[in-house]
Amino acid sequence: MVIDEDILREYNAEIHCYEAGEIIFFENASPKFYYQISKGLVKLNTYRDDGSEFIHSLPSEGSCFAETFLWGDNYYCINAVAVTETEVWRMSKNNFFNLIESCSDVMKNLMTFTADRMFYRHKMLSAISENKPSYRIIKLFELLKYYNNQQEPFNYMVPFSRQQLASLTGLRVETVIRTVKRLESENLLKISNGKICI
Repeated sequence: MVIDEDILREYNAEIHCYEAGEIIFFENASPKFYYQISKGLVKLNTYRDDGSEFIHSLPSEGSCFAETFLWGDNYYCINAVAVTETEVWRMSKNNFFNLIESCSDVMKNLMTFTADRMFYRHKMLSAISENKPSYRIIKLFELLKYYNNQQEPFNYMVPFSRQQLASLTGLRVETVIRTVKRLESENLLKISNGKICI
């Protein structure tokens, strides 16, 4: 949890509930709130000119998202969409800045979280710049295991669908399906009840 829920309440944050598929904010909207997930999963995405989706990240319970936009004068360059039934703490920009100015520990936690997230994003950008689909997918799986503190082989179940993996790696879903099958035949992953274990 980036900011303790008691502190969020103290600074007048409120829970907002979203159904799966519901938009939290649109690209080009003005940033007005700090968002932190209490329950559920959110995708931060953009749509390409051809209508295909690129998922930048899938923050989950305890994570904040898009807070860095609050410091600038730019509009959102992403959408935020609930993937599952989701509850999100929402705090006004003014209350958020009052909080971080009065509590250095909150700012430190926020910066640590942001540093970890930027590490993941830079690693992911490096991986998806590679043309070879198997490299992109393996690197994504390695990052997921690292991010979730998993080291044992085949002990981590990938929480994403093949379509979400395609959107995260910039590949077509058919390419992801073929590549995952090949990686399984090479004993680099296992498939159990349709779920990928790495």
